[in-house]
Amino acid sequence: MNNKKADKKRVRSIKSKVGAGFTVLAFILFFSSIVSLFEYTRMNRVLTQQIGENVNSVNIARDLIILTEDYNLGVLDAMSEADYEGGFVTGGPADATNAEFIQDFSNTMEDMRRSFTESTSFKEKNYADSVLLAYTAYMQVLRESLDMTGSNLEERQEWYFNRLQPFYMKLRNYIRRLTDASQQALLENSKKVDETFYRSITPAIASVVVGLLVVMLFNYFINFYLINPLIKINKGITGYRNVRKDYTVEVDNNGDELDSLNNAVRDIIEDHKAVSNAS
Repeated sequence: MNNKKADKKRVRSIKSKVGAGFTVLAFILFFSSIVSLFEYTRMNRVLTQQIGENVNSVNIARDLIILTEDYNLGVLDAMSEADYEGGFVTGGPADATNAEFIQDFSNTMEDMRRSFTESTSFKEKNYADSVLLAYTAYMQVLRESLDMTGSNLEERQEWYFNRLQPFYMKLRNYIRRLTDASQQALLENSKKVDETFYRSITPAIASVVVGLLVVMLFNYFINFYLINPLIKINKGITGYRNVRKDYTVEVDNNGDELDSLNNAVRDIIEDHKAVSNAS
């Protein structure tokens, strides 16, 4: 009695087998779609933020170049004036322009610092420090213009091109390098957008591949447990009906409906043979 109950519990109907297969397939496809959507959304948000930071850094570096070039040209103009009477620093005739440049440069560098995050490359941070050092050296040398009072035009221009200009070129060079580093980071993050797309659709592609494999296995499963047994039963019935061939079909389906059907067909045929022999 207990064995019969245990065997009954182990029996799985064809309907449950088919339903289980489709349930597994649906779960795999649904789960992979959720993972793909989550991955794409997350990476897209991160990269969009990084690209925005890179664009901001590029714009700030560009502003620094424009700011320093305009100021340095202003220094050259002041040093080229025939009535030059003081230095191009605080306390000189260009005090307002000088203070404005210092304020603008400081604010711009502060904006650059605020734009830096954990994802900012080491090159960008390193070049930003170099820009500040070069700027400090440039402004320090610029103080020497106070000593140029009373100097003739040729002496002032010689001081500008031989003394001040190298420090300006160094400052300009570091700003250029900072700009290049920001542009390089922007380029790399832009490339990551494509990589993110492929990375995000990888789970979807994997789910399709797995889905195809499951479909192939499911097809084999249906053929093995459903189609082939039905073909065997049909051939057995046809053989008995046409040539009275003994019904010897065996269906190894672990006691499911087809197994029961095969046993019922065998019993019917045996009953029919017994009636035919008796008559």
